[in-house]
Amino acid sequence: MSFATALDASTNQFSRRQEAVLIAAVAAAYVAYLFTSEYIKLYYDAEDYWQLGHRFYHLGRFELLAYDDSLRGYSYPLVNFLCLAVRKALQVEAITVVKCFNVGLAAFFFGFLAPRLWQVTTHTVPLTLARRCLFAALGFIFWRGYFNFSLSDFPALIALVASLWQVQQRGLRAAFLAGVALALAVNIRSIYLASVPTVLLLVFLSPRQLWWPRLLVLSLGAGLILAPQWLINRRHFNANTPLVLAVSPTLNIQNLYLEKLKWGLLNIKCETAIGWQLPSGQMTFLDAKGADLMLAENLNDFTSTWHYLQVTLRHPRVIASSYVRHIFAGLDITHPTPYIKRWEPSQWLQGLNYTLWFWVVLAAFRFRPTMRQGLVLGSLLLPCLAVLPMSMEIRYLLPLHLLLLSVVAFDSWPVWAVATIRRAAITAVASVLFVWCCFSLSANVTKSVEPRYHAHLLK
Repeated sequence: MSFATALDASTNQFSRRQEAVLIAAVAAAYVAYLFTSEYIKLYYDAEDYWQLGHRFYHLGRFELLAYDDSLRGYSYPLVNFLCLAVRKALQVEAITVVKCFNVGLAAFFFGFLAPRLWQVTTHTVPLTLARRCLFAALGFIFWRGYFNFSLSDFPALIALVASLWQVQQRGLRAAFLAGVALALAVNIRSIYLASVPTVLLLVFLSPRQLWWPRLLVLSLGAGLILAPQWLINRRHFNANTPLVLAVSPTLNIQNLYLEKLKWGLLNIKCETAIGWQLPSGQMTFLDAKGADLMLAENLNDFTSTWHYLQVTLRHPRVIASSYVRHIFAGLDITHPTPYIKRWEPSQWLQGLNYTLWFWVVLAAFRFRPTMRQGLVLGSLLLPCLAVLPMSMEIRYLLPLHLLLLSVVAFDSWPVWAVATIRRAAITAVASVLFVWCCFSLSANVTKSVEPRYHAHLLK
């Protein structure tokens, strides 16, 4: 019996009790890690999100519409307001409350939500315990450090995945919950606007007589979440929109997306150092070809998306190569944390990551998506496509990387690639070459780090 067959034979049915045990086990693993980790405070964006929870206080009382930040939506800071109340009641450190909350998020996502979305999308039998454990373990290996902090990436993705799960369920209540979750995803991270069309198209896979009732109820759910943002925008910024404005006169940001398009040409990726054995601040890996393009075009900023498209049409090869570098750099996880204290790339972590990429490439050769699967893939991947031109961070491609992990854990394994001795030999050689090329590319990216980090990274 092959290992893949053993995974599927480990249990024929996955009961609710087993699911609850798995969720508890995932929670226990994160408790053991988070409360023994070296991170004991919040930094940069994590600290900013935590402090935004105070914006709901007005004259010493809670007031929803007192929130007045134009860069970030109200919903995740509202969660942090509730965490602030818990912190005050229990008299504990902020990061302790954040870690407790994130334990629940991790257990819910890896132990329950992601496997449920896979099952409803692929119409497979309940996933076995072994496959679910494999997915949870891979998620822990690559992403555990992010749960030390109050960052919006996982909450937003969890909301999107919940929406995709619920929109494929029967009944109007599920459609309402799908609308609520979709609006939360968009409010927390505006890039998930790219997922809205494909999520709505999933409604039309239900029986025809339910199309318009489900769309109406879904819209009501979304409106419930977006209405406060609309009122906040009108009250504080005289803007008649339910979407996050993504501007900041204080920081001189007129359009956050256009600002990041510029930095996307200048940088391959960014990491954040927190100044223990590294200088504090943004650690950028510079893109010389993009900088040359900016110089040739005499560019300081992009005035509009059309302006960016015009530059793209004049320099398609430079822009395309920039996107390829962004994809690689955005998936190349060297440290399982958003805040790096020491530059110590884990070679075994990188090697495992590259091996999983190769695995997914093999699986993709035989993949023929259904309409349903194509729409779900579109919902997860379109936001990743939208961030490709931007200054890249590892967390920006979170949906894509978790999708790769789910293919490895949940999908049929590509046994065709080792079905004969000849195929097995070719696959082995190809995998070694692939992993070696990935290590070489990663080393080249590291060499492009900005000068002030040369002494720390280029030893």
